Amino acid sequence: MRDDLPPAAHVVTGSSGTCWLGLSAIRWAIFALVVLTLHRLWFATRLELVPDEAYYWLWSKHLAASYRDKGPAVAWVIALGTWLFGDNVFGIRFFSVLLAMGTGWQLFLLARRLYDDRTALWCLLVAAILPLFAVGSILMTIDSLSVFFWAWATNLCWTALASRKVWHWFALGAVIGAGFLAKFTNGLQIACIGLFLLWCKPYRALLLSRQTFAMCLAFALASAPILVWNIQTGWVHVAALHSRSGVRDSFGIHPLELLRFLGGEAGVLSPLILIGLVIAVLGMLRHHRVEQRVQFLMSQFLPVYGLFLAFSLNKAGKENWPAPALVAGIILLVVFWRELTERVSQWRWAVMAGLGVAGLMTLFLHNADRFDLPGRLEPLRRAQGWNDFAGHVQRARLQYGPTLLIGNHYSKASIMAFYLPDQPRTYVPTEKYGNSQFSLWPPYQVESGTRALFVAGSADRMPEVIQREFTRYELVDDFWSQHCGRPMSRFKIFLCSRD
Repeated sequence: MRDDLPPAAHVVTGSSGTCWLGLSAIRWAIFALVVLTLHRLWFATRLELVPDEAYYWLWSKHLAASYRDKGPAVAWVIALGTWLFGDNVFGIRFFSVLLAMGTGWQLFLLARRLYDDRTALWCLLVAAILPLFAVGSILMTIDSLSVFFWAWATNLCWTALASRKVWHWFALGAVIGAGFLAKFTNGLQIACIGLFLLWCKPYRALLLSRQTFAMCLAFALASAPILVWNIQTGWVHVAALHSRSGVRDSFGIHPLELLRFLGGEAGVLSPLILIGLVIAVLGMLRHHRVEQRVQFLMSQFLPVYGLFLAFSLNKAGKENWPAPALVAGIILLVVFWRELTERVSQWRWAVMAGLGVAGLMTLFLHNADRFDLPGRLEPLRRAQGWNDFAGHVQRARLQYGPTLLIGNHYSKASIMAFYLPDQPRTYVPTEKYGNSQFSLWPPYQVESGTRALFVAGSADRMPEVIQREFTRYELVDDFWSQHCGRPMSRFKIFLCSRD
């Protein structure tokens, strides 16, 4: 598609053979996505929950307009999944897999509209083999929702730019708002669109127009539950975001933190893919920066990675934080390296090596159990050993008959709540309001005769608040959780009582 064509939906032109190729590409994409989705639905049941999934599942049992750490969307979706399939791993993860299929479809459509069928199919392949997307497509976290709504909004934006219809812009704002209900990063997409309108001269008049007003209005309406919840709870999200940013009293420059962040990105994308992405972005900026479609993709990519790179100068961000930017990043990666290999065929070996390494990393993640690795080297360790962990806690419950179950952290409290047979109420030690979602729920009460099991990691100290609330405590179990006969993590269980 020439850059001077209007940014409307992609139209396959030419001979009947070309039209057949277009239909064939769609069929291949649908076939690949269906097969991949069926495999992911199966594989999703072979992994135990990670603690964050159990935490979000607990949220779904206390439906609200928002929650301390994130928006409400993840809890709402899990509530729907467990209503359909029960309080089990499949029910929690079902919609994560479907959302991943939707993300793949949106990515395919966007690449096809901007470029061509082969580019779209290559983008689908790259997304399928990236370790970050492979794992993220199975776990029910906020990223499943965030990336899907980001990809959908990117497609809607391209349509809205072409039509300039107010209702298209209103729909765009609503979809961005839905993503914001999952992950606050999605709100940055408004700024990304503003950057494009400022950068691309033909659309500069839209910066202050009824179209962008409609977009912002729809975004405000869609994200209103979070505003209402913050007003009711004393702006808990402000403190939560401040703590997650890593900025305390001042912003410092720590190059090693930035290297840690880049190292994490290399781990979730694969080192060669990360290098290839950096080269692609620089190359596209150098040779194609005047193209509207490149400006559009760059506007969806650079602000997100730029923001988290800046934060990581002070404290390394999490590897998944810039995930939405990969929707545009994958297209830039594929377009640049396709053009380069067509000009210089020797670069095909580098491309195949990059795809091969990423594919092997993803294959390894799906088959790590076969290698009998030590627990500390197990890549999916956070999703293993929890059934055994719960077995130890349950035996202690039967032996000592506690009235309270307390985990030293929300992760352990959430895992106990899900994996114990009766899925009981669990708690964390009494904490400051707003420290976690548990602090917003009714706390436990300690009276004379109260007995509690306190579960902690091996290196965790007995909290002072527990020592104040209980008159005595004793270690009753010290164990390593097991997965396939291998030790994963060490825990301690204390029996606490008050005379």
